[in-house]
Amino acid sequence: MAITDTEVPRDWITFKQEDRATLDFLNNIKTVSAAVVGAVARQRYEAIVAARRAAGEPVPSGPAEVAPIVDPMFEWRADRFISRHAQEMLWPRLFAALAPDENYYLAELERPVPNPKGSLRLNPEVALPPYYEIDYHIQPGGMHGKPMIPWVMQVGRAVYHSGANDRWEIERGVAAAIPAGQYRRILDLGCGLGSSTIVLKERFPDAEVYGIDLSAPFLNYAHRVAERFGIAIHFSQQNAERTDFPDAFFDVVSSCILFHEIPDEAAQNVIAEAYRILAPGGLLNIGDVAAYRHLDPYRAFFSDWQTEHNGEPYWRQNGFRNLPEMMRAVGFREIGERPLRPGAIQWITQGRK
Repeated sequence: MAITDTEVPRDWITFKQEDRATLDFLNNIKTVSAAVVGAVARQRYEAIVAARRAAGEPVPSGPAEVAPIVDPMFEWRADRFISRHAQEMLWPRLFAALAPDENYYLAELERPVPNPKGSLRLNPEVALPPYYEIDYHIQPGGMHGKPMIPWVMQVGRAVYHSGANDRWEIERGVAAAIPAGQYRRILDLGCGLGSSTIVLKERFPDAEVYGIDLSAPFLNYAHRVAERFGIAIHFSQQNAERTDFPDAFFDVVSSCILFHEIPDEAAQNVIAEAYRILAPGGLLNIGDVAAYRHLDPYRAFFSDWQTEHNGEPYWRQNGFRNLPEMMRAVGFREIGERPLRPGAIQWITQGRK
């Protein structure tokens, strides 16, 4: 059975009807606003650009040149207002909805796992880098500051993606980008709640699969989800910039939606560390938001909005980042890029040691 967000919380998380209705509202208002109001902003922009082109005038070539055209539009500002405020409403509502049963949820993360197939190794002494101490996605406490964050994120990401990733389509696409083969060991960087790690094990059941993250609450949750479904994965609390794995230990190092959450210096360090722990011929597989050079100017502008308005301070750095150059700088070869699927905002970047 393929595990999905519709399977994981079924017997773990329950809500009152009032809370379900609120979450449905936030999900639907974002979806409708983007499809209707946001679409009008795009249509108006395209009409202006077409007129300029017909008149022989310059047209935008990047997000900074789109901004003066689109920022004043009522439709753009209305759609973005709705998106921002739906996000601000989401997290407090989820914390409040789960609060009555908080002791139960926290106890679940501390309950011993009988006869575990995999393992969990936490490190209370791990140094959290300063760039990690932020409220990602406008979440109070970010990725690790509140013990309840795994439960909140489990539900919240369904609203965040407006239901578009309920079956882990992004995670499965990143895993599917890895060529079929016999691999001894595979590492998932920044594994979060474990969905990207689980799908790696589903795709390569004979491999030893490892997942690392800085967040102890996430790892606690990921370990228990994997064990709940009888999947052997080895989770540990580590910084992807400097792990404790030996040289040449893995055949594949993969990451799913990690790089846009870290600044350029950290990204370069993670790539260098991946090179160290990969065996000769091993594959680095990165799935993340597309660099702006792969997007048309309006879509790049739309993407860049996340930087200043949605708790994504490193999004713009990722947008202007050249992963192939960073990989080449540490020795990777056979480097290539492609969209996760036609029209997707996520792209795959790969290289071999």
